[in-house]
Amino acid sequence: MPLRHLLHAHFPQIAPGRLPGGFDLVGDIAVTGITPEAEPVEREIASLLMAAHRHIRVVAKRAGSYQGTFRTLPLQVIGGEQRLQTMHRENGITLHLDLAQVYFSVRSAGERARVAALVHPGERVAVLCSGAGPFPLIIAKHSAAQYILGIEQNPAAHSYALKNLHANRRLRNVEFLEGDASTILSLIDDPFDRVLIVLPYGGEALLPAALAALRPGGTLHWYDMQAMGCWAATVDTLTKTCGQRQRTLTGFKIIRCGHCGPATHRICVDAQIGDHLAAC
Repeated sequence: MPLRHLLHAHFPQIAPGRLPGGFDLVGDIAVTGITPEAEPVEREIASLLMAAHRHIRVVAKRAGSYQGTFRTLPLQVIGGEQRLQTMHRENGITLHLDLAQVYFSVRSAGERARVAALVHPGERVAVLCSGAGPFPLIIAKHSAAQYILGIEQNPAAHSYALKNLHANRRLRNVEFLEGDASTILSLIDDPFDRVLIVLPYGGEALLPAALAALRPGGTLHWYDMQAMGCWAATVDTLTKTCGQRQRTLTGFKIIRCGHCGPATHRICVDAQIGDHLAAC
C-alpha cells in the first residue's frame, strides 16, 4: 500500500495531501517531511513506517532547509534509535555518514553513476566540495581513472571521507584533502582531465580555479540550481568566466538531475573547455 494511503487509513482526520507521501532512505535512516497538521501524530507515523519497513531503524523529520556554509540539513529524530549516523551502500561502495554534520543527497545516486561512466581510462579527476567522498569513490569504483582527488572544507565531512576511503580500501587511486578548493588547486602543477564542482549553491565562486586546473580539452561538470527551464543564466556565467580566464568554451550540454521544490531544478553543465585562446 502506498505510504500516504496507509497513513490516511490511520489518521483520517488529516487530509491525505498533508501526510508524508514518501521518504529518503539513507542506510537504515528514513528521512521524511512532516507538515504542521501531522506533527501531533509524528511519532505514530514513525512507528507505522518502521513497522512497514523492517530495515528502518531511525525515522527523522526535516526540521528546516539546508543551511550554513556546509549546507547541512536540520533533522530531528521522531522514531527509533536516537542517532543520525549510519552506513549507506550506493553504486557498489560503502559510505559512513552523519546526517547532522555532512551534506548528502541520496537522490544524486544516479547522477554520480552517470558521471563515473563518462570517465576515460587514465584520467586525472578533481572533485571540488567532495563531502564524505561519494563522487570520488564511485568514480574510482566504476572507471579506470589514474587519479581522483576530493577536496572538502568541512572538517567533519573530510573525516568521514577518510573513513570511507578506508572502508573501500581496494580503491587505491583516491586522495582526499581538507581545505579551500581554490587554494589547494593552485598548489597542484599537473592539470586535470575532468573537474567537478558539486557544491549545491555558490559553485560559481570556484569556476576560476576549476578552469585554471583543467587541461586544454578537459571536461567541467558544474552543478547549479535554477528555476525550471531557465538555464541561460548558468551558461552565461560560465561563458563570462571562460572569457575572464581566457579559456574557450567549445561545447556544453545541460543535464537536469534533481530539484529543490517544484520550480527549482538542480542542473549539471557538462562543458568542454578548450585552450588558452581568445575569450569566449
